[in-house]
Amino acid sequence: MARASVALLVLLAAAPLAANERAAPRCDPGKPHPDAPAELSEFAFLVGDYEITSHAWTGQGWSPPRPGARARWNGWYGMGGMMIYDEWYDPDPGLDPSSGRGVNVRLYDPEEKLWKMMWIATVGKQTQDLRAQVQDGKLVMWQVHPERPGFRAEFTVEDEDHWHRVSFVPDENGGWKPQFKLAATRIPCPG
Repeated sequence: MARASVALLVLLAAAPLAANERAAPRCDPGKPHPDAPAELSEFAFLVGDYEITSHAWTGQGWSPPRPGARARWNGWYGMGGMMIYDEWYDPDPGLDPSSGRGVNVRLYDPEEKLWKMMWIATVGKQTQDLRAQVQDGKLVMWQVHPERPGFRAEFTVEDEDHWHRVSFVPDENGGWKPQFKLAATRIPCPG
């Protein structure tokens, strides 16, 4: 009986340690299909696993990262390399197995010359119909359904291991002002 109690205590004590480790990266993200549109490369920066820090616009610059556990964003080529899937976990599922999560499916429509995307999330049981397109050299995303006219996001690739997404809201002059920034840093695969 004492051995069973000790074993149970060891397991219970080890459980929090296991939940404090980042989930292993997806190290086989697939590859684009040879017949996939060339524009698939516009979102290829999402392919891989990334630790995400969240920052708020202060009016003067970006805040330090939000305290606490980091979010996770990972992407791979799906449907035989014809589209890009990317998942979001907040926080990283290795840190909290019950974390909120969502998935984007991104497909380029060559006839309309834009990206058509569907976002599905466990938090709020929501789905969103999104679009994206390169505009003035920036990859810009907006929401079609449910209608959200006050939303715009821009993706910027910094280098092969870093990118960020800035979301905007309308300002008082009819332009856009930054609101939040998600900064991504690649999680390397072992070996």
